[in-house]
Amino acid sequence: SGAISMGVWVMIANVNGFINMITWYGDALNRAPIWCDVSVKLRLGFEVGRLASVMCIARFLADIVSPRATAITRRDRRQRAIFDYTISFGVPFATMACHIIYQPNRFSIVRNVGCSPTSLMSWPTLLLRTIWPPVFAIIAVLYSTYTIYRLVRHRRNFGRVVAGAHSALTTTRFIRLAALSFSYLAIGVPLTVYSTIGNIRSSARYLEYSWRYVHSS
Repeated sequence: SGAISMGVWVMIANVNGFINMITWYGDALNRAPIWCDVSVKLRLGFEVGRLASVMCIARFLADIVSPRATAITRRDRRQRAIFDYTISFGVPFATMACHIIYQPNRFSIVRNVGCSPTSLMSWPTLLLRTIWPPVFAIIAVLYSTYTIYRLVRHRRNFGRVVAGAHSALTTTRFIRLAALSFSYLAIGVPLTVYSTIGNIRSSARYLEYSWRYVHSS
């Protein structure tokens, strides 16, 4: 379920970016306002959704190699799927819906990039948008670090450890899923930190939140 969620968000991000790039290649004219209304919300969603999905993958792998792991039942799979989809889609959708709270303009348009969300730096911006990507990235790194530790410690019995959980994963599938998670974190975490710092800097000075002021334009 975590891998499926990640695939959905990556697909949305690629399609969104491709449409924006070809539509606003070489200029920044407001030629598709309705699309921009949708695009900026999708961008907010996949900024959080991709890392939330990777966190769910990392959590699953950590549970597999945990010494407390037991045989995974159908009920366990259903509960895990509910948790993964709630985190991977519920939090991003909530982020998208809450954008109106700190959104001073419908959108901005950047040349060769396309539609971008706007915000003023205030406590709702920090709590409802800025904080989530780093939080999910940090949790995913902790889970991945634990997984690596367990794999190194039990490298000789690795196959037996994976088989002991009675999941659908074979040793090869586990390694592929782990490689996907670790690779994305190796690239995504530095980019997330850089993007978060950039968003804070570009949002100008911190303002005391006021609904009337934010929506005065």
